[in-house]
Amino acid sequence: MIVKLNKSYKSIYGTPVIHSVDTDIFDITYFMKCMECNFCKDQCCDWGADIDMLNVARIMKYKESLETFTGIRSEKWFDYTAKAWDHEYPGGDYIRTTLDEEKNSCVFLNKKSRGCMLHSFALRSGIDYHEIKPFFCSLFPVTYYEGVLVTPEEIDEGLTACLGEGFSLYRGAREEIRYYFGDEIIRELDEIEFSHLQKKKSA
Repeated sequence: MIVKLNKSYKSIYGTPVIHSVDTDIFDITYFMKCMECNFCKDQCCDWGADIDMLNVARIMKYKESLETFTGIRSEKWFDYTAKAWDHEYPGGDYIRTTLDEEKNSCVFLNKKSRGCMLHSFALRSGIDYHEIKPFFCSLFPVTYYEGVLVTPEEIDEGLTACLGEGFSLYRGAREEIRYYFGDEIIRELDEIEFSHLQKKKSA
């Protein structure tokens, strides 16, 4: 069910702007403690990710250090043939991270260990990972479409091994939503979540 929020909330980049929420994000549950997982093999990184060009520019500021850290040349990081424009992306223009055919995953997935190499590079370098990690990756397992917070396609299609017992998608993404959209949207989403779950209990 789509619930309209009391107001619209701009992201810290100006776009996207969120005006509604799909209550599925309060209902669907998953194994939230990703780095404690020993069964999914970072499955959510299998397909690569959309990344806005402003984000690409921030990554490229660390080009030499990141090449050393990842062992991958920067020209292999992004698929420029996938360049497109969308009014909901920060800056409008976006591309995709490269799908590494040898690893059968996003080029930035660390197959020798765990997790995203952009995230681990940021932590090791004392950088806020939000500066370089793709917006969609940080927000997962929630995403947005035409101003609505929704479930990602991978979850809709049952492609993620972590679905099942655990916390709600919203609880997993709550602090990331806060980071990108602010405290006020969290207060409103918490109220909607509480009301929605109470109605389900009494149904």
